[in-house]
Amino acid sequence: MQDQFNFDHPPFDTLTAEQRQDVLDQTDIAYFNRGETILHPGQLIDSLYIILKGVVEERHAERNEIYAHYTTDDLFDIRGQFDGECRHSYVALEETLCFVLPTQAFLTLMTDNHDFAAWFQQDLQSRQQAAAPQKNLSEFILTRIDNGNIQPAMVIDGQTSLYQATLLLKTHHLESLIVTHDGSFGMLTGTDLLYGAVLEEKPNTEPVHLLASFNLIAVQKGDFLFNALMLMIRHKIERVAVKEQEQLVGILEMTQLLSQFSTHSHVLGLRILRAGSIDELAEAAATLGMLVENLHNNGVRLPFIMKLLASLNEQLMRKAFEFAFPARYHERLALMVLGSEGRGEQILKTDQDNALVLEDGLDAAEILPFAEQFSRYLERLGYPPCPGKVMVNNPEWVHSLSAWQERIRLWVRQNTPHSHMQLAILSEPHFIAGRESLVRQLQKQLLAAVRGQELLLSEFAAQALRFHTPLTFFGDIKQSEQGLDIKRGGIFPIVQGVRALALEQGITENGTLERIRLLTDKGIFEPDFADNLSAALVLFWQLRLEQQLARGGDGLSQQIDAARLPRHRRDLLRHALHVVKKLKQRLEFHFQIRNL
Repeated sequence: MQDQFNFDHPPFDTLTAEQRQDVLDQTDIAYFNRGETILHPGQLIDSLYIILKGVVEERHAERNEIYAHYTTDDLFDIRGQFDGECRHSYVALEETLCFVLPTQAFLTLMTDNHDFAAWFQQDLQSRQQAAAPQKNLSEFILTRIDNGNIQPAMVIDGQTSLYQATLLLKTHHLESLIVTHDGSFGMLTGTDLLYGAVLEEKPNTEPVHLLASFNLIAVQKGDFLFNALMLMIRHKIERVAVKEQEQLVGILEMTQLLSQFSTHSHVLGLRILRAGSIDELAEAAATLGMLVENLHNNGVRLPFIMKLLASLNEQLMRKAFEFAFPARYHERLALMVLGSEGRGEQILKTDQDNALVLEDGLDAAEILPFAEQFSRYLERLGYPPCPGKVMVNNPEWVHSLSAWQERIRLWVRQNTPHSHMQLAILSEPHFIAGRESLVRQLQKQLLAAVRGQELLLSEFAAQALRFHTPLTFFGDIKQSEQGLDIKRGGIFPIVQGVRALALEQGITENGTLERIRLLTDKGIFEPDFADNLSAALVLFWQLRLEQQLARGGDGLSQQIDAARLPRHRRDLLRHALHVVKKLKQRLEFHFQIRNL
């Protein structure tokens, strides 16, 4: 039977050929009848059990509480290998065959094989990373800015003539120069010189400081290339200065990034920024799905993909806003996105969730025709209408700042399921275009309105407990014929629970991962639990994205087929769902939730 030992699943896939043979040589086979107790609480542990066939239940002997359900290729009792004795009961629920590996042999593998040891010693986050493929594009994302990817900066005095500057660019084959003038640094590009000479007809004896741009955007040497990429997209530029502390050391060009970044996401960003019509913008937007799939297939970590997509989606919506709303309104209102887009947690396009905040005195009726046009533009870009009509073409989501503030106060007073839903939708506003201060004031008002509202926050947190965690009575993964709804079972409880805690603590950050970090800083979560909670959420996102891509990029699909996952990924999923279960227990205790 030893030839049936499965070395294809973690952690045994990390063993060398010699170590595998040692396992086979030292492993016995044990048979247990249905209902037979394999391990008792307090029993000294001398072996690790690996299930070949059957089902084993882990339970608390006195309280009869079920902890977990183990089946083929699962291992138990791992804790006992280190503690020396068993804490719980392990009972065969059906006829069960197990490989029995002596504890001493297991501990020898732990000592001799670092990867094998890491699988048991590290938490969910580390195990998830160990199970994930690492590919070359991930290395780019984590590459830092250094002398190998920047070009030296040629610095010239601001009184240098246009002719001399042009000659320097030609002679040294440069795209740009750094200009010093009145104690400041500025950027001068070949395009600046061309426009100055041809369009403004400046004489070639004019000093270059008249054409240089002195609102210099800079990054620090040692920062990530990815962050420089985000900066270029956000500021609509093609190069940034590189500093070491306060000293200017070079320039990072878009072309240098593109030479290393094979997915050309920056090219997509530039296409968005340069689009002159909604048709050109739609052509750029149509490639977002391919970009996501390319990044995912190349092993880029999901939080980086989400950050990049959030920035590109923001650029798309800002451009659509500029097309839809006349310039005279741009400083009199603010466009904000809500929900997963507001949290920066949307990857593939889902439905629209947005609203407008108008300055007091601006009539909503005057704005609605342009808002209707904006909603049609978003639909053209691939964002379907929101089933709940949380969109700017719905007058319910277009109000002046004062009117929004009054609605918030009303929802807090009402304290009903409907008002909870409205507060939840509005609790994560992310500014897109217009006048940002309007959104900031709205968010400040919302946080002030819910502060100290213990009953409201308790009922708000209770929403995280609405959906059953998809675990069986025995602690294994449970799914229907349609699959496992990963949003209801995993993502929503974490997002809603963390949202409630963030509102209670007055946290202004929208992203769930960042909220978890800040809640940990405030002592609400222990660091280990916070790491596992974050890793569980990332795993849920990852599994959902894989299923959505397999279904042609359907961003609305929430079902995953857990039965088709490899054994080690099902193990991670089960572990993550138990983390969700623990979060729910914490929420019940923290907010004193009763009678659910």
